[in-house]
Amino acid sequence: MMTEIIKAGPKAVSTAAEVLARGGVIIYPTETLYGIGVDATNSEAMSKLIEMKKRKGEKTEQILVAYSDIAMAKKYLTITKEADILAKRFMPGPLSLVLRDKQGNRARLRIPERKITLGIIKKFGGPITSTSANISGEENIYKISDIIKKFGGKVDLIIDDGNIPRRKASTVFDMETMKILREGPISKKQIEDALKLV
Repeated sequence: MMTEIIKAGPKAVSTAAEVLARGGVIIYPTETLYGIGVDATNSEAMSKLIEMKKRKGEKTEQILVAYSDIAMAKKYLTITKEADILAKRFMPGPLSLVLRDKQGNRARLRIPERKITLGIIKKFGGPITSTSANISGEENIYKISDIIKKFGGKVDLIIDDGNIPRRKASTVFDMETMKILREGPISKKQIEDALKLV
């Protein structure tokens, strides 16, 4: 497979949307790290992603999915009152919520704050995966040269936005158990305080 590498910008956004629409795989910058993106509604593309990440036994419900805004998320997910409060308080931003989709399956919601990421999702017109661009169990990759070395020839498109400063991955909060599954920039106290203000 030939991997196209494009510098971040308007051309990268439109090219990414085209690749996603045909079931392809992209690597794109988020505010926390580089992510692997496929059409989250395309089961073949999702299978391709899981195979690439080498996550044996991985379920699609464990993959973070990015939406452009809460209005888009509501088309696919059941947004509870509490989830809506957290989305309004912390999104776009480094918070991911575990909830249910319209079919009753577990799903993960993320609304990123990086403009290029939101631009790709809006241009594509639907949710895309936002799992970290690495192999399962390996360190996160922040250098673009390492991304190209690791994924060149394995994905359709890499958007080059330079090196990404090391930051914690997003906080993952389960709306059913009301527990944090992964500690990130948003603390348990911040989430609890937001929900208490209801």
